[in-house]
Amino acid sequence: MKKLILIATCFLCISSLNSQQLYLEAGKTISSFDFKNSLGGELENIQATNHTFLSLGYRKSIFTERLFLNATSHYSTYGSIGSDRALDNFFEWDISYLGVSTGFDYEFYKPGDFTFYVKATAAAEFLIQGTQTLNNQVFNLSEEEDFDTPIYFLRAGLGVQYRVSKELTAFTQYMYGVAGTFKDIQGDLKINAHNFGLGVLIHLSKIEETENQEIMTLKEEVETNTQKIKELEDKSRQISELRNEIRTKEDEIKSLRTSISRALLPYTGNELTTKKDDGSIKIILESDLLFDSGKWDIKPEGEKAVNALGDVLSRNPDISILIEGHTDNQPLIPNRDVSNNWDLSLKRASAIVEVLRNNQNLNQKNLTAAGRGEYDPIADNSTEEGRAKNRRIEIILSPKLDELIELIKN
Repeated sequence: MKKLILIATCFLCISSLNSQQLYLEAGKTISSFDFKNSLGGELENIQATNHTFLSLGYRKSIFTERLFLNATSHYSTYGSIGSDRALDNFFEWDISYLGVSTGFDYEFYKPGDFTFYVKATAAAEFLIQGTQTLNNQVFNLSEEEDFDTPIYFLRAGLGVQYRVSKELTAFTQYMYGVAGTFKDIQGDLKINAHNFGLGVLIHLSKIEETENQEIMTLKEEVETNTQKIKELEDKSRQISELRNEIRTKEDEIKSLRTSISRALLPYTGNELTTKKDDGSIKIILESDLLFDSGKWDIKPEGEKAVNALGDVLSRNPDISILIEGHTDNQPLIPNRDVSNNWDLSLKRASAIVEVLRNNQNLNQKNLTAAGRGEYDPIADNSTEEGRAKNRRIEIILSPKLDELIELIKN
């Protein structure tokens, strides 16, 4: 029987490790006996004595958040003292029991970090050792049927808990209990006990919840970092694509400049120059090559140069073409066809566009005409040479950057 008790105790301890809450309690037991012998004689003048108990168990909520199931293994000692005046005898009992119990407690009031509860349990207890002192003689009770028979213990009481942390709660409780034997014996032994205990309640589910929360937080951080890494990889890929696109555009500009230089080779000189300007090609044609003074009709020689340029541009459909007209600062005598230098510069730029439009292979969506008048000089207007340079047509060739701009936006 004792081996079965120990096995049951170990099983309870192991089971409690997986429970919602684990608790440990220790305290004082004030016990007294009501004892009748086999002849029905009742011992009088029996007094209570102080003893100790220790219990380990688990607690789990059921049905509602305030009702809890308890399962406990415990070690308890009981005893009592008395005397028989008629026979002038002195009695003293000291016995130890190992038991298991189950019960319920209900939390009825929870102000702040405190919780008040009522509790009731039923236990089965088995004698481990016991002695009886009769005057100066000590007797072993382990073979005495009155004491060696397993007993039941019914207890009820109340307690209060204080929440120390998420994982730990301290509590104190009072339980009153009465005991009797499971089977009829010649005598009649009843134990009355008052238990005053202190203990701690460990919220294993809270610990597990905290660990799970930490795991979830780490998992979220890993997922966030993984997403950031993916975003960085995407950005790196986009930057690589952007660099490749820029290099492609630069190669196109370089190739286009070479082609234009070859096409306009017969016209190079003081009246025509080409240069690279911030990723674009700028072709500068002095107006004397293209137009008579105050006119916007293109001369035959100038038209040949523009047509040669158009042939090159028609082979580069991804190039934007901006034609800007410029004049010197000499006032223009207004007439019914032209009102001022700005008007003249725009008409000359439009005339260049009209010649380029004659090339059917040229994408006309790429063409833009603009008049700048005398407001963007490149030389000193106080000299004839400077004014000649300011009277010009600038053809600005730029790669279309739609795809590049979309990459930058992304």
